[in-house]
Amino acid sequence: MTALLRIVSNASRWLAWIGGAMLLLCALLVSLDVVFRAVWQVSYFESFELSTYAFAIATAMGMSWALVSRAHIRIEVLYTALPAGWRPWLDVFAHFGLAVVSTALLYWCAQLVLGNWQTGARSNSSLSLPMAIPQGIWLLGLAWFALTASLYAVFGLWKCLSGRAAEAHQRLGVATPLDEIDASTGRSAGRC
Repeated sequence: MTALLRIVSNASRWLAWIGGAMLLLCALLVSLDVVFRAVWQVSYFESFELSTYAFAIATAMGMSWALVSRAHIRIEVLYTALPAGWRPWLDVFAHFGLAVVSTALLYWCAQLVLGNWQTGARSNSSLSLPMAIPQGIWLLGLAWFALTASLYAVFGLWKCLSGRAAEAHQRLGVATPLDEIDASTGRSAGRC
């Protein structure tokens, strides 16, 4: 199971990089659009529409990396006040909650994408792009996030039930200040 989580972690990192590259490409397109409009009074790149799609896709692709790297925000007032033995179970509960929410989000977004694909909906712009294309890519990012959240929840439950709650807490728990320092300086905390 740990090897599977390592694969998921690496794939999530790559998806986050792809999402970031898409945002950089959009910044380039917006810059070119501004220059072309200022100099030649024309707009060739449809940067507003493309950057809207790219932002949604990059967000969906980055959510799994945020989960893997423990960057999601969690309210830890009660968490830190509880005994250390309870924390792994709260981590598992939080990840199961995230898995349920992400799966529900995936379901409803899939309904939207399928509906747009069946009706042949297109963007209301000069590109007239079929909406199912960018939404389908966005849906893949959401599906990966739901899968990642589910795998992490099952991993944590498995570790807690097998008496290795400390391992579950190390993988799923709220990042410690030392983990935050290591992440900000580029050092690995040795988790993946």
